[in-house]
Formats: sequence, C-alpha cells, structure tokens
Amino acid sequence: MARRKIPYNKRATTYEEQITILRRHGVVISDEAKAKEYLADIGYYRLGFYLYPFELTYPHLDNRRQHNVKPGTCIEDVVALYYFDIDLRNILNKYLSRIEVAIRTTIVYELSNKYKSNPTWFVDSNVVSANFIRKFPGEAYRSIRNKLPIQRHHSKYTGQFAPAWKTMEYMTLGNLEVLYDSLVWDRDKRLISSHFKELAIETFKSYLTALREVRNACAHGNLLFGMTLSSGIRTGEACASFNGNDNQTFKGALRVIDYLLRQVSVNRANDMWREIYKATYLLYQKTPSMRPIVENQTGIIVPEKSAFRRGIEAIVSKIVNFRRKKHL
Repeated sequence: MARRKIPYNKRATTYEEQITILRRHGVVISDEAKAKEYLADIGYYRLGFYLYPFELTYPHLDNRRQHNVKPGTCIEDVVALYYFDIDLRNILNKYLSRIEVAIRTTIVYELSNKYKSNPTWFVDSNVVSANFIRKFPGEAYRSIRNKLPIQRHHSKYTGQFAPAWKTMEYMTLGNLEVLYDSLVWDRDKRLISSHFKELAIETFKSYLTALREVRNACAHGNLLFGMTLSSGIRTGEACASFNGNDNQTFKGALRVIDYLLRQVSVNRANDMWREIYKATYLLYQKTPSMRPIVENQTGIIVPEKSAFRRGIEAIVSKIVNFRRKKHL
C-alpha cells in the first residue's frame, strides 16, 4: 500500500536555529561560534548525512527513524566523519582514474586491432548495436568534437568521426560502460573483460557500473560514506560472496576497485591502501568511537601494527628523544 503523502511545511532556518535543533537531538556543542563555522562551510542538510550513523535508530530510514543521537555525540565527531569522506574521495579519485585509463586503453587496443580495416568501428553495426550508433553523435560525440585535437583532425581529414584511438580518449567512464554493453558480440566483450581476469560478461558490466557511480560521487563531491549503488555487483573474481546487501553499497564497490586496480598494478593497489589506512588511522586518533561505524559502512579494517614494528618504533622514538635532550 502506497504511503499517503502530506504537504511539506518545513522552512529555512538560521545558523542559530540549526544549532538549537542539533542540541535538541542530543548533539553536544560546546563552541557555538565554531559550530556556526561548520554549518556555514558544510551546510545543515549535508551535515545530516554524516549525522545519520550517530542516530539511536540507525540504520532505519522509515517511520521508525528518529533524529536523536547517541549520548556524548559531539558536532566535532560528525565533522571528522565529513572530512574523512572528503579524504576518501580524493584518494579514490586518483586510483579510479588509473583504472579508467586501463579500461579505455584495453578497449581501444583490442578492438581497433581486431577491426583494423575500420578505425571507426564504434559506429559499425557489425560491432555495436544500432541504438548506440543512433545516439552516439548527439549524446557523446557532440562534446567530443569540441576538443581541440578532434577539431584539428576534422580540419584535415574527411569522415564524420575521428578514429577510435582519438575519439575514445575523450569518452567518459559512463560512455565506455554504455559502449561495452552495446558490443554486439559476446566474444568482443570477453576480449575486454579477460584482460581483468573476469570472464563473466554481466559481472564485468556490474563492475563498470559500480566504478562509474563511485567515480561520479568522487568527482562531484557526493556522499561516499554509506552510499547505495543503483544496481547490485554480481559475484565473480572480485567478490566471490557478499554479506547481506554489501553488493549494493560502497563496501562492495571498494572491493571491486581494489580487484581491478590489482589487475592494473599491484604496487598502485598497495599505495591506495596505504593512503586509505593513513586517513582512517588519523580519524581514529581524533575520534576512536568512529571505528565500528567506519568498519561497518566501508569494510576498511586498519591492520594492527605487529609487535616487531611497535618495538622498532619505540626504539626509534627513544633515540629521537635522547638526541633532543642532548641538544637542549
């Protein structure tokens, strides 16, 4: 049964009113001037997304939801989670670009060499669907044609489109996802996916969708923490199984990113995790209570330092302190 709609009667509020509302819900605010800075910088509505995990009724979003938070929740805790989300977006954006370039390069190289006689195979009905060909000029190539290298190409050569290796350089990850899905032959799709050691076509397609959605969230400053994917990630080489609905969350998407990046470069994947662990560790130093929330929402488990490493760090710390005292 459809839920009965009601008129929306809430009005805009001032920073002072927003602080009052937050306090009413149990948020500890000791410095009103600083809280006003947070609200001016982040926005009350946006801050609410990061307040959600602290709510007593979390993770409910239905009529069971109340906005009251767990005792002791400070506005600084919520803001720390917000800045952690920014750090995570910045880290992932860099490595998602590496994956995107690898996927683009694979498609261009494999299919351009397979269809050598047709440099514009991406608008050939023997290679891609008629629907893709019909939409491509208006939905994708219109903006691509404005790029200077493409303009130079058309000023020199005949033909409606530049060759694949030029055109696809300016195709978005979303364009590449649609192109992959529009390939007529499964053997062509598998030619691409096999480069990433995933032979299941629909599974690889679900990887591309997850990548695109996380990349868009990173590029446009949208919420990563607790994001929900539009469609589920299929089980495959990246994820043999999922717990609950992890295949529709950022937690599942992060496993896909890790897997694909490892197919591109194990070293880069290790670099990514070092950066993620560092950002997460700094968050825990500020707000230790965030650990269960972050682990639940992201699946990021910061490894404990080994006893050997702790011993080495303790020795180094003693040496540094001794030298400092010696020079005083």
